[in-house]
Amino acid sequence: MIARTRSCGSSSGARASKFVMFSYQTWFAIRYVHIVSAAVLSGGALAVCTLISRPAAAFDPRTTLAAAALYERAFWALAGVTVATGVSNLGLKGDGLLGPHTAWGTALSLKLTLALLLLLLSAVRSDFVARTPPPTPRARAALIALYGSTAAVMFAALWIGLGLAHGRY
Repeated sequence: MIARTRSCGSSSGARASKFVMFSYQTWFAIRYVHIVSAAVLSGGALAVCTLISRPAAAFDPRTTLAAAALYERAFWALAGVTVATGVSNLGLKGDGLLGPHTAWGTALSLKLTLALLLLLLSAVRSDFVARTPPPTPRARAALIALYGSTAAVMFAALWIGLGLAHGRY
């Protein structure tokens, strides 16, 4: 990958372009971290949703709330990593980044919209988990809906991301 940077290259003050080479290993590492963090986010949401959805006889409110609180802590750390590596992936694409008028650009816009929706949904979900005492049946239903929607939005964004990465658009 090549990224173009601008710098003052001469004493006369004229601007010169220089190219900085990014190795394949750097690009791969950034992409790998992005994919792994997104997979942990989506899998974690699905796991917490499944834990909360267990039959009432197997449902332990304290364990469930502890798992949800643990996921929330991990979510925000990994969400930061996912956003940073996603922006980095787009930056490494440089001038090769297609505009929104193309199918690829439309898919990217949809993925970024889903990412924003996910962050907004997650703020509500985190607040709900932080304020919820041991869940009542109504709170349990809300937690199932919140974690289920988080998993659905994450899987949709992952699916679109796979298409973007492998040229389906």
